[in-house]
Amino acid sequence: MTGLFYHPACLLHDNGPGHPECPNRLKVIHEHLEKSDLLRKVQRFEPQPADLETLAFVHPRDYIESIERHCAAAGNGRVRLDADTSVCKDSFAAARLAVGAAVEAVGKVSRGELRNAFCAVRPPGHHAERDTAMGFCLFNNVAIAAEWLIRQKRAEPILIIDWDVHHGNGIQHIFYERGEVFYLSLHQWPLYPGTGRADETGEGKGKGATLNIPLPPATPEQKYLDIFFKTTEEIFKNFKPEFVLISAGFDAHRDDPLANLMLTEAGFSKMTDWVAELAKDYCGGRLMSILEGGYNLTALAGSAAAHTEILSKSE
Repeated sequence: MTGLFYHPACLLHDNGPGHPECPNRLKVIHEHLEKSDLLRKVQRFEPQPADLETLAFVHPRDYIESIERHCAAAGNGRVRLDADTSVCKDSFAAARLAVGAAVEAVGKVSRGELRNAFCAVRPPGHHAERDTAMGFCLFNNVAIAAEWLIRQKRAEPILIIDWDVHHGNGIQHIFYERGEVFYLSLHQWPLYPGTGRADETGEGKGKGATLNIPLPPATPEQKYLDIFFKTTEEIFKNFKPEFVLISAGFDAHRDDPLANLMLTEAGFSKMTDWVAELAKDYCGGRLMSILEGGYNLTALAGSAAAHTEILSKSE
C-alpha cells in the first residue's frame, strides 16, 4: 500500500504574509486528496519529529542549534534567515516533522511495510546545504533520508530524482563527492539558485554521479517528458539503484508563478508512472517522494493528487 505522511503542525511554519511558500500549500493538497477520495486509497501516518542525531547525519550540530535559536527568538513574529527564507516560533518543530516523515517513510518502505510513500510536508528541503538555510528550506529532507538508508544499511546505491523546477543545490552539495547516491535534476535555466549547469557532474568518488539537465523557459511538455523518460531509463540501467527518492516539486507546472516550464497534471502522472515502473524492475518498487516546490495552489493540489493516485495504483 502507499503511505501518505502528513502532520497538521507543518501548517504552523510561517514565512510571512504574501510569501509563496505558505501553509495553504499543504491545506489545498490535503483537501484535494480528501475530495477526490484518494485518502481512502492510502495508509495515513502522522510522523514523529526527527531527533537531533538524525538531523546531524547531514547538518552540523552548530547549524541545527542556530536554526532552533532563531525560531525561539522569533516570538510572535519572524526571523529572516536570507532574502527568501524566514522562521517563526513553530518552524523548528515543523522542519523536524518534515525530516521525520521522510525517514519514517523510507524506513517503512525499506522494511516492506509499505509499497511506496508520499510525504506531504513542509518546509521543503532541497535547497538546504549542510550549514546554510536558503530557498525556503531549513533541513535537507531528502538528503537525510538517503543518509539514513545508507547508515542503516537498508539500501545502496540510491537514486534521487529532483523534478522541482529549481535546481536542488543542497542535495548536489551534500553528495557531490560521494558515489553511493546518484543525483538527477531537471530544472529551468537560468533560474534560482543559479547552480545546476550540465558540466557539474560530481568530483572524486562522486564523479559521474550527478546529472544536471538545464532546460530553457517554455520547454514543451512532450520534449521535457522525452528527455525525462530516456534519461531515467539509462540511469536505472547503469546505476541499478536499490531505492528511489523523488524531490517532488510541482512548480514546473505551466501555471506556476515562479517559473516558466510547461508541465501539466498529466505530465506529472506520466513521470510518476514511469519512475514507479522502473523502480519495480530494478529495486522492488521501493520509492519515496516528498514535497518540494509548487506555488500555484490549484496546480499544486491537482499535481500532487495525480502523483499520489499513480503511486496508489502501482502494484
